[in-house]
Amino acid sequence: MVLLIVLGAWVVLGAAVAAVVGRSVRRADQEELGSDRHWDITAIEDTRHRSA
Repeated sequence: MVLLIVLGAWVVLGAAVAAVVGRSVRRADQEELGSDRHWDITAIEDTRHRSA
């Protein structure tokens, strides 16, 4: 029984840490790069690139 409580607490703690890290990464992306778009990688790869 104690093992289930510890395991449940560990999962909740891991989910909370993942949420905080995810939010901080997203905020850093928006503040540092000015990015507020959700990029579609397939659309970017389909465009033709000019050679320099």
